[in-house]
Amino acid sequence: MKSIVKGVPVTTVRNETGEPLTMSEFETTTEAEPTASIDVETMLTPLAPSGPSVRALMVRKLTDIVVLPTARISSNERALVADILLQVLDKVEESLRIEVAQRVARVSECSPVLVRMLMLDEPAVAEKILKGAESLPEELLIEAAREGTTAHRVMIAQRLNVTTSVADACLSFDEIDVCRALLKRDDCELSPNAVNKLVAMSAVHKELQGPLLRRQELEPAHGFVMFWWVDAERRRRVLTRFALDRSIIQDALADLYPRVFRGGDNDQIVKDILILAERRHRPRGVNGEPVSMDVVKRTLAAACKYPAEEIIDAVAMIGGVSRVLAGRILRDAGGEPFAVLCKSLGVPRGDFFDFLADAAEGEEAIKHAEHLLGVFDSMPRDFARAVLRYWDWDTNPRIAYITRMMATIADDLNIFELGEVKSFS
Repeated sequence: MKSIVKGVPVTTVRNETGEPLTMSEFETTTEAEPTASIDVETMLTPLAPSGPSVRALMVRKLTDIVVLPTARISSNERALVADILLQVLDKVEESLRIEVAQRVARVSECSPVLVRMLMLDEPAVAEKILKGAESLPEELLIEAAREGTTAHRVMIAQRLNVTTSVADACLSFDEIDVCRALLKRDDCELSPNAVNKLVAMSAVHKELQGPLLRRQELEPAHGFVMFWWVDAERRRRVLTRFALDRSIIQDALADLYPRVFRGGDNDQIVKDILILAERRHRPRGVNGEPVSMDVVKRTLAAACKYPAEEIIDAVAMIGGVSRVLAGRILRDAGGEPFAVLCKSLGVPRGDFFDFLADAAEGEEAIKHAEHLLGVFDSMPRDFARAVLRYWDWDTNPRIAYITRMMATIADDLNIFELGEVKSFS
């Protein structure tokens, strides 16, 4: 017999007498195939998540609050919401953090602690703040530069209105990409220490040399130190840009020369500075006797052909420079320092070219000799002497500081050897 239960026909099972069977009368032999029991819970279809998660929804709602204008929310309430976001932001996907950073960058009233967190996030997130926010506190930028990655520092260096302090923080890691980004910024003034560091780094990173030589912060000491490792064209640029006349210093100190050198007032510091500012160098021999121009020319001609150890000693003596500088000048592959030395000693133009021509072999060597003659002609004698003094001025605190940094950088690259600089050309 069939019955209808809610529209579904159901068959009632009866026994031999026609009475309905009870559950206990069903055959339950163990030999029969077991029937799978039906779990009601498995018949329920789970709800598929639709739309963003509750965590994402909460982050968006909290962000709605934290970016409210000042008239709608107090600073204390904004700080509370920011603190809540601090707890959850690092536990959501990057795309959502980018969305939050993009919205936070548009408001200036946001909590600094939240801005800091986003600034130090992954570069894709931090970019929305570091590049998108028009105004950020200097202290936050300095902290981000110190604690962030190279990518963070490059983005900071590319911001508008980078202060000197922020630039110093960015440069503290000696990263070339960051250095290049800052050197392109003519509107960002670099500190003296930053310029010193960049000059030292340019010895091994040639890509810094051109941008650095265009900086207004560069001074003669920087240029004459860089002279040793830049190419021929940049050497000429250094000599042109940093041309100077020492006559005003010489006139001011003129009355001290007889007092120190003849009167016995033996103040070594004053003596060194007077030698540095001397008006005209007079070549001297071993015992201090004057040396004729003929001896000077023969010594320089021999040095141009073969700078042996005894020749280096002789050049140092007649040139009034240290032996280290004399060796560096004579071993320099470019030859421009030799032109400076000859000019400072008053060697006639024709004799200087004869030195070069006698040692030259081939057409290219002759062309290079003509280039060096142009360098020789481009500077007054007093300026050439000033350049030599800068090169030999190891006691100057700034030059000594740059030299120490250069030595630190060069140690691992084997650039320095026995206290003398190898040719960088």
